[in-house]
Amino acid sequence: MSDSRTQDTAIDSLPELLAHALAMETEAAERYEELADQMETHRKAGVAAIFRRLEKEEKAHLVELDEMCSRYELPHYAPWDFKWTTGESPEAIAIDQVSYKLSVRGAVELALVHERRAADFYAGIAQRASDDEVRILASQFAAEEREHIGWLESCLADCGPDDGAIDDPDPPLSQE
Repeated sequence: MSDSRTQDTAIDSLPELLAHALAMETEAAERYEELADQMETHRKAGVAAIFRRLEKEEKAHLVELDEMCSRYELPHYAPWDFKWTTGESPEAIAIDQVSYKLSVRGAVELALVHERRAADFYAGIAQRASDDEVRILASQFAAEEREHIGWLESCLADCGPDDGAIDDPDPPLSQE
């Protein structure tokens, strides 16, 4: 089922789908890398490991996407013209949602929200597309996102209760 917050218009061509997927996966890979780096800076190794694994998964998707995209001339979109309604792609975690106080459980829950949004985005495209190739590829992309969801749900089951997010009476001025 599609999340209405992340998609408002059908995508009916492979180049259009690939342009959206490339933007979404690039933004997600960059954001996960940034978040992993921040968590490593704050010695939050467990949280960093979650984000680092997701970064690697997104970069693997990008390698596959680059291969697919090389066969097409992709449309260019301004950031505000993509067919998601949030300011960033459905898969990218907003930087202001992450704190150096984030627990492993909190990181997994946050990543789950965004991986589900990505799966819903692609599933919504598959439901609405009139082109069979778009429907098939969007379904494949949704299935790849569901693999991430499965891994994160497994992590969540292993986390148990919150693992100790801290209350810092002297927080840093910056996370960068």
